[in-house]
Amino acid sequence: MTVKWRLLASAVVCLVAIVSAFHFLVMERHGVPDSGIRVVEQGNEEGGRDWVIRLYQSDSRHHWQASGSGYDVAIDRLAKDSFSLDIAYGVSGDGRHRIRQQVRLHEGPTLVAAFGAGPTEAGDTRVIVDRVK
Repeated sequence: MTVKWRLLASAVVCLVAIVSAFHFLVMERHGVPDSGIRVVEQGNEEGGRDWVIRLYQSDSRHHWQASGSGYDVAIDRLAKDSFSLDIAYGVSGDGRHRIRQQVRLHEGPTLVAAFGAGPTEAGDTRVIVDRVK
C-alpha cells in the first residue's frame, strides 16, 4: 500500500512541477502581465542592444510602471495617443541613461531614443515602445 501512495505522491509532485514550469516559462513570456507592461532587453542585428517596452491594454489603462535589474519605467497616458515617458536604464553613473519626454504613440513599435556605443559597448542602444491593444 505504501508503494501505491509513494507513486501517487510522485505523480502529483511531477504534475505540479510541469504546471509551474509552463506558467513561468510560457505564460510569463507570452501572456499579458498583470502590470500591463513588459520590459525586455535583447540584442539587435547591428550588435547593439534594444530595450523593448511593451504596453498592454493601451486603450483602457492610463498608467504603467515597472522596475527591474537595470531599469525603471513609468509611463502615463496624457490623451488618446499622447504619452509621458520616464525611462531610466543601465547601471548608475556614466552608464545610466534617462529619457523624459512626451511622445505620440500609435499601435505598434515606436523608436523613442537611441544612444551611440560607449567605449566598452559593441553597438548602439535603442529604446523602443511597443503599444499593444
